Formats: sequence, structure tokens, C-alpha cells
Amino acid sequence: MKQPMLAAACTALGLYVWVVHASPVLLQTLATREGVSSCWKYWMVIDDVSIADGGDSRKGYNTAVDEFCEQADGWSVGPDGYLSLATEVFLNGGKDPEVYGLLGYVYFEVHNKQGNDHTVEKEKCKEYLKKLSEEGGRCYGPRNKDTKGGTWQVGDNAVSYHALGSKVPPREDALNKLYADGTISEQQVNKGSGSPLDPWPLDSLGGVRPVACHSHNDYEREVPLFSALAAGCVAVEADVHLVGDDVEIGHNRPARGRTLRKQYVEPLRDILDHNNGGSSDGGAGVFGAKPDQGFTLMVDFKTTDTRTLDAVVAALEPLREAGYLSNADGDRFVERQVTVVASGSAPFDRIASGDGIPNRDVFYDADVNDLGGRDYTDTNSYYASANYKDLSRKPSLEETIRKQVAEAHEIGLKVRYYSLPGESEWEKLMELGVDMLNADDMSNAARLPRIQ
Repeated sequence: MKQPMLAAACTALGLYVWVVHASPVLLQTLATREGVSSCWKYWMVIDDVSIADGGDSRKGYNTAVDEFCEQADGWSVGPDGYLSLATEVFLNGGKDPEVYGLLGYVYFEVHNKQGNDHTVEKEKCKEYLKKLSEEGGRCYGPRNKDTKGGTWQVGDNAVSYHALGSKVPPREDALNKLYADGTISEQQVNKGSGSPLDPWPLDSLGGVRPVACHSHNDYEREVPLFSALAAGCVAVEADVHLVGDDVEIGHNRPARGRTLRKQYVEPLRDILDHNNGGSSDGGAGVFGAKPDQGFTLMVDFKTTDTRTLDAVVAALEPLREAGYLSNADGDRFVERQVTVVASGSAPFDRIASGDGIPNRDVFYDADVNDLGGRDYTDTNSYYASANYKDLSRKPSLEETIRKQVAEAHEIGLKVRYYSLPGESEWEKLMELGVDMLNADDMSNAARLPRIQ
């Protein structure tokens, strides 16, 4: 027993000698233990960034810090209390933010763990939180000048200042406003029998400018519909199967209870009502930054049963009732906020004749490889699509695309190719006049030009 006791005594003596000779500054640092305690997992651009070759911009982390600290200035946070706020920020995935990234959120939180009140001072608040984005710091990314955010500890673990990136808005009523009733938490994305987000962040997308991208199999996104809108995409695609008298979403098989109406139709109705001041009488579309921009909802029929069309028509009723659906009036296409395009096993003849379709407000996805095979017009069709891999290379791929684009445009249809070898093809397709760019990674849309 003597050896351990002796060792302990020597250790204590050594510590005593070290403390006696340590500098006062070092001792103060040890006592307070201020600094970064952890970094978070999502990269956020630090400064406001210009994307789309200057056609759009997104908020950076430091601007978000300033907004939070200005609002929080002077607030008193009681013992074991919280003061929080979530706001928009650009998540760049650790890549070049001028060409890659998606609108997301940063959650700010002041957690007072001491026994007395903590008053937030805006300059100190900014100082603490910007330590997380400081060049050369632990949470800093030198290559793209971004930050993972994280936690700054004040004092001897007395107060924590958190900055945590997220792909989804909070559950609580804390979006761009202070929240003092406990912690805030991420929404759980609903890929079942409800809206993907609830509450829907109706004001978050107001500054997003639209881009000619089509969110392929959008229901597979991390946040269906929202991610596409956050990227500026003007079209989304959902695969549907007839189940009973309704249509449910899924690729090879339906996800039970996950209906087209709940996942897409009702959220679009809510967004449009909001953008039109709570009324369906206005003409504003889903993009607040360009209210006259239309939006396409492609519905890919995975079942051949003729009742699939009837179920889709019924699911669209909330948008139809509000007058938001594009329609055919005689030989004239009447564009409204949302144009519905049916593809896959959808019945062309019924759509062309309007059989069972009120106002003829469902349009067909024509075969751009065979535009002369059916009587395609701009009153029965809207898209003209094809598998990119099936395109003729004679005399050249470029000549085939130019010819198909010219033929489709003469009819009044928009051209889209799917199964692209990669999204690096986008720029070439734009040069050839292709209207809609098939997209699977929404963050890649940051480099695309905005629709003017």
C-alpha cells in the first residue's frame, strides 16, 4: 500500500509546484475552460455566397449569427434555461459553395447551466459563435471557407452557445424568432400519411429564384418537395400505384398510406394559398422571388388499371378547387400555377379527350423519340421525354437532340431526358435547347442559371 500512496503524494507535490510557478493568465484560462467543445456535422458557408454565376445568393453562417445575436441582445436566460432561434443558412456539403449546396437551417441555442441568470450581450454572443467559424479554428474548413458550427463553452462549462446546422426546420415555433420554452428540435420528415414537413416553413423559400430542373423521383429526396423547392427546381416527379380508390407513392411498390394528395397536393395548396395572401384568387406561384413562374407536378403511373387516372384526378381536387391547375380550354392551353403531367402507364387517349378529367387539367408526357406517332398537341401534352441512353448517335447525339428539341418546340412541348450519364451533362443539354434538366442531387442545381 505504500507505493501507491507515495506515488499519489509525489503527484500532488508535482501539481502543487507546477501551479505555483504557472502564469496567472494560464491559471485563469484553466479556471474558465472557454473554447470550442465540439463541432457539428453539416458544413455551412461562412459568408453570404453568390450562386448560379451571380444569378442568386444565399445566406452565410456569419450573417445568421448576427441576426440571432441582435434579436437575443439583453435577454436573460434563467438557471438551466434555454434561448433559441433557427434561421436559414446555405449548407454546402464541404464543397465549393458557388456551385454546390442547398438551403438549410442553423439552430442557435444559449444554454445556461449555472445557478444564476445569464444575460445575452450581442457583441459577446457574436464573438462566441464566430469563434466556430474563425479561420484556422477547429470547426473551420480552409478549402471552401466553411464551418461545421458546434458548441462554444463559456466559463467553467457554465454557459453553452450552440450553432448546429440542419436540413430541416424545427418542430417548435422558432423559425426566425426567439424561443425560450426549452430546447428546439428537428422535424422528423414524414414519408408516410402526412405532409413531408409539419409545420411547413412557408417563408423560408421566399428568396429562392427558380431554375429549370426536374426533381426525378422526388419522393426519394431526404425532404420530399422541400428539397426541390429549396434548390429552385420548377418540377417534381412522384411515382404512384393504385391502392383501392387512391394512389400511393413508391417506385416498385407503394408505401402504404403515403398518398399523392398528402405528400404533394396539399402542401402545394398550402404554399400557394400563403403566397397569395391566404386566398386562392391571386396569380402568385410557388416561388416568391418570381411569382409568375409555373410549377410542374409529374405523376408517373406505375399501374395500368384505368382507375389509376380516376384516383389521380380525385387526389388533385384541392388544387383544382382553388383554380391552381393549368387546363385546356378548347384549343387553348391555359397556364396556371401548377401543371400536372402524367407519364408511365397513363392512358393518352383518355387524357387527350378529357375523359373523366374536369377542365382537362391533366396533360401527357409525350415520347420525344416518336412525336409523329400520336396526335400530340399543347392541349393534351406538356412534356416530351425520352431515355437519354436510347437516343440515336447517327449522325451524332447532338444532332438528334437538336432535331427533337425543334420538333417538340414546334408543337409547344418542353423537352426532358432522363437516365443521364451524370449531371455534368446539364450544360451541354442547355446549349442544345433542352428545357428541363433531370436532377437527382439537388445541391448540384446551385450552379445552374436562374430563370429570368
